[in-house]
Amino acid sequence: MVASPRCSVVIRQNQNRACNQGRQCCALANTTVGGAAAMLTRIVCTILLVWVVAGQTASSGKAGDAELKEHEFLIKNFPTESGSVLPEAHLVYGTTGTLNAARNNAILLPGYFAGDINGYATFIGHDEALDPSKFFFIITELFGTGRSSSPSNTPPPFDGPRFPVMTIRDNVNAAHQLLTKELHISHLRAVIGFSMGAQQAFQWAVSYPDFMDRIVASSA
Repeated sequence: MVASPRCSVVIRQNQNRACNQGRQCCALANTTVGGAAAMLTRIVCTILLVWVVAGQTASSGKAGDAELKEHEFLIKNFPTESGSVLPEAHLVYGTTGTLNAARNNAILLPGYFAGDINGYATFIGHDEALDPSKFFFIITELFGTGRSSSPSNTPPPFDGPRFPVMTIRDNVNAAHQLLTKELHISHLRAVIGFSMGAQQAFQWAVSYPDFMDRIVASSA
């Protein structure tokens, strides 16, 4: 699914015009587009409006920063909300863009159900709503999706049906450790999420309300 032409045009306009046309785009999605197309169009438009509000003041990166790089973060003795402690919790994540010297141009894109680090690729690109030449993006994969710690890849005694119930808060806490301990990021420009990624954005606002400037939650 690709962004609507209207949204693609809006992103490239000046901020005042973008704000007005972004609202029109969202209204169009609500009235003329159905099903999954409407859902994805609303995501693009919502991100666009936040982009306008943010003012695009982050430091610029380099021209070749659109490449998505995959990483894995290991957390020792990870306590879950259910009470179990995983000896090793593995969090798969991707990054694109360049983290500036002040480490203050980062945006977190939490994973959604069945999504991987490419799940937000439609919206990432130069001169797009999520522009890696201006921001550093971190895209996480949920626990239980098969690559981050899951029933299928965790050794005994937490393999298969013995794998602990992992909550939205567990995923947020793991991502917080990733940001602070691995990437040494103490503040985010935004947390932007779709579906279960949006649920995580809401949980970020509850668990770590001062960690980011804003959240964008769509279809949660």
